[in-house]
Amino acid sequence: MKTTETTSAINAAMIQAESPMISVVILNYKRREALVRALDSVRRQEYTNCEVILVDNASEDGICEFIAAHAPEVRLIELPENLGACAGRNAGIRAARGQIVITLDNDIYFDSPFELRKVVKVFENRPDIHVLSFQLCDAATGRMRLREWCHPRSWQEFGQTDFETNFFVEGASAYRREVFAAAGLYYDPIFIGCEGHDLAMRVLDSGFRILYCPQVRARHLMSPDTRTRERPYYFYTRNYIWIAYKDYYFTEGCRFLLPKLLMMAYFSVRVRCLRAFFRGLKDGVYGWKRIRSERTPISRETARYFRELEQMRPNWLTRFVRHKAEPQI
Repeated sequence: MKTTETTSAINAAMIQAESPMISVVILNYKRREALVRALDSVRRQEYTNCEVILVDNASEDGICEFIAAHAPEVRLIELPENLGACAGRNAGIRAARGQIVITLDNDIYFDSPFELRKVVKVFENRPDIHVLSFQLCDAATGRMRLREWCHPRSWQEFGQTDFETNFFVEGASAYRREVFAAAGLYYDPIFIGCEGHDLAMRVLDSGFRILYCPQVRARHLMSPDTRTRERPYYFYTRNYIWIAYKDYYFTEGCRFLLPKLLMMAYFSVRVRCLRAFFRGLKDGVYGWKRIRSERTPISRETARYFRELEQMRPNWLTRFVRHKAEPQI
């Protein structure tokens, strides 16, 4: 019996040694019940060669004691104040030791115990792909959430199909570690909102490729608690302006920005948050001076590749109908 147990242990150790290590970085701000679900979904994964890093954005709710009692194997990083989504994720990514890094928000959890194994398999089968965008599903129904669908394809035709994309949900994606070494981390000044678009531009500009991967599924228990009513309309408007200035040359920046501003104006009017929209416009323009030294427009080749992907995007009427049914913000 001991010989059998020893052999099994050796085999398990060999399999783990041959498998890439995964670092799962969870960004947390309050919402203890949602966090428990996210943590448990990671701890139930049958893929064992992984570490879990929890970055807490100053929740001030006894998170250290909770982790010590509930999940002592988790590496906890407590930030001194709420530094936002970008700085929070970056703290976890810097601490990660895995060849593959997965970022989750605390209200997003894996759909099954096999999602990490799926991530490894996709990366093994697609050496040309460097970032995976998971399929994000509704927590209650398991159906794909249209609210987070910003890919340049029709969700009706391609929702269950792999394809190269220029978009990923920041809290439900996987990266080869070399992506961050070459493209950099999330851009801290953005704080929250559109930070994935900025990173995606730098990822593509570094020669990496992003794959929408519907076989890797996560569920979103969307939080209304961590955002004020006006907050998204301010941050998204401001950040779209910064991204247009920081990541694009003039013509491409205008092509990117004008539809985004029209979209934000429409959303803001609909929910009576025009004041937040105009504050975003003001701070976005005045903020150019702040970010001028970090302006790194994408190459013309990357812009061309981006336009090729965008040619597959549904027309404005189709997108308007989707936004009316499930607004992006």
